[in-house]
Amino acid sequence: MRILIFTCFALLNICNTNNFHESISATFNVIKRGHVLMLEIDFDEENFIKFGESKSLHVSKEDFSNYLHKTTSWEFDGKKLIPQVLEIKSVKHHTKVICYLSKYRENIKSFTIKNEFLLNVKSHSNIVKLDINNTFKDYRLHKERREIKVDYN
Repeated sequence: MRILIFTCFALLNICNTNNFHESISATFNVIKRGHVLMLEIDFDEENFIKFGESKSLHVSKEDFSNYLHKTTSWEFDGKKLIPQVLEIKSVKHHTKVICYLSKYRENIKSFTIKNEFLLNVKSHSNIVKLDINNTFKDYRLHKERREIKVDYN
């Protein structure tokens, strides 16, 4: 009986090509770290390699920076910010990128974010999380909603 159970589990693992990976989203966390604003991005490495115009089988700083600048726009209090990629970490299917946005300014009044990151992936969403002005807000962006504007007034 044990052999039969082990055989069934082995067949299930061999036949499963999904790798139990169903989440189709990327998260963009804007957070204050000391005296700076940072952007932390988590996404599926496989989707980026397939659809993000990567030149290799791994996520490089150059490819990621180019794609991020092409597919996103960040504006706080009317000032456009360009994320600077500091570090890329990949673990299994997921990649985390840490970017510098700007020096932190107290009482940010407004922001506008345009985000089309990996929206060519079927059913993909981008979750933008803002932890600024001692307030946490999050927004879902997708094919029908590619831009958000928020006023803190």
